[in-house]
This record gives sequence, C-alpha cells and structure tokens, in this order.
Amino acid sequence: MRIKNFILVISLITILISACSKGPQPINYGEDECEFCKMMVMDKRYGAELVTDKGKIYFFDSIECLVGYLDNKKLNNNNYSSVWVGNYANPGNLIDASKAIYLKNDELRSPMGLNVLAVESVEQYESIFNQYGGKQLNFKDLFELVREM
Repeated sequence: MRIKNFILVISLITILISACSKGPQPINYGEDECEFCKMMVMDKRYGAELVTDKGKIYFFDSIECLVGYLDNKKLNNNNYSSVWVGNYANPGNLIDASKAIYLKNDELRSPMGLNVLAVESVEQYESIFNQYGGKQLNFKDLFELVREM
C-alpha cells in the first residue's frame, strides 16, 4: 500500500510541475485556436506560442498573429515568460522567438498573409534563402511589418 501511495504522490507532483512549466507545450494542430484571429492552428511550419509568467499558454496560427497580439496588448518581455515560433525547416518544432532568424518572402505563404517564416540556424536560413530569396529580419522588425498590414 505504501508503494502505491508513493507512486500516486510522485505522479501528482510531476503533473503539477509540468502544468506550471514556463516552456512551450506541444500545439494540437487542427484543435487549438489562435488567440488573436480565432482561426484553428493548422500549419506546423507557422504555429507560435506565448507563455505567461504564471504558465498560461496562448496559441497562434502564425508569427504575425503572435506579434499582433503582443503589439495590441502592449506586452513586452516583462509581461510574459517566453515566446516561441514554429521552425519552418523542422515543422512542428518550436524555437525561441528572440533567437530565431526570420525570412520574409511572398512566395512562401503564411496563414495570415505576412509571409514571414522562422528558422533556428544560419544553415536553415541559407538553404531556404538560396532557394527562394527574400529579406532577413529579426523579431523586432516584425512589429513594424504587422503594423503596416
């Protein structure tokens, strides 16, 4: 009986710790709704997340929805724990938005039409840039682009 109780307590602690995590959680593509535009998050190349200081997670169907949400709510890095964007070169995997390399190219259509993608490394960026061209951006550049939409 002690072993069962011990296992139960450890399981509950594990669940509570993971529920309060300030890191990203997997996006349920086709089920999770974008916090900004209310559309279903569908494309694994473009999904994004915002994690609050309290561990609440907001999902977004595109980088531009994430940036629009941050801009409209007047949020800065003092208001949240972390921000994540989908890695175009490795669909379904999220990367730190502040460390990502962004590429704008109108041939590579994003869900909401800004046509910006994110990658994790210079190698990934160069591979896509060499194939399609475009303009390299950083996270701060995105705010101006979203305001111009």
